[in-house]
Amino acid sequence: MDKATVDILAKVKKLMALGASPSEAEAASALEKARVLLARYGLSLTDVEAHSPEVIEGVLLEKKRLRAWESRLVQVIATCTFTQALHVQRGGVGQVLLIGRELNTLAAADLFAYLHLVVLKLGRAHSDKVAHLESFRCGVVVRIGERLEDMNIGTEESGGPWAGKQTETETDPAAVTVPPVSATVSADRQLTVQMSKTADHENKAFIDDKYGKTKTKRIGRRVDAESYHHGRKVGDTISLNRQIR
Repeated sequence: MDKATVDILAKVKKLMALGASPSEAEAASALEKARVLLARYGLSLTDVEAHSPEVIEGVLLEKKRLRAWESRLVQVIATCTFTQALHVQRGGVGQVLLIGRELNTLAAADLFAYLHLVVLKLGRAHSDKVAHLESFRCGVVVRIGERLEDMNIGTEESGGPWAGKQTETETDPAAVTVPPVSATVSADRQLTVQMSKTADHENKAFIDDKYGKTKTKRIGRRVDAESYHHGRKVGDTISLNRQIR
């Protein structure tokens, strides 16, 4: 493969990584540019996959035990930025690691820092209005996760799968059922789906090679219904149109 083609594919990869941005306008623009580049130079997603950049790991934060809402926020961020999170113990110090391509891990770290601070501040602001602060924060994070997922698959934001349902639930993202999208799938959306699959394969290969078999910890817990649903409503007010640098 000649250098010019390699450079083009590298640029396409960077644009596809920016497609994970929580800014809907930025993500759509980046994916459209990637699609145009592929078409202009007669390249395909197969060519992109063959030119895979290095997967790295970085420390997201150091904390021995995460609160339930923090664990959920890590999971939400990892999903929307095509990264994988690992919680490891090193020398008695707990670390949350992010596995993924460099641009994706940087985007994930930036977004986590922003949303973690926002949720902490919202908790303090609403602490006198809810009975269970942890349930409130879980509700905020779950709603943020739904909105980011809607952005990634290109559907309009809605009340989410828990809206108007039972008064008490387990906040387990694995239980989320995303409404079906239009049969006419855009090229941008195809790139997003392909990027997710490719990144998932790369990240798992890195983890298997360096850490071997890992365990998945269930983080779904019973919550106070009223506080949780109040958190979900507040989660709809958070701006996600923050530029990722």
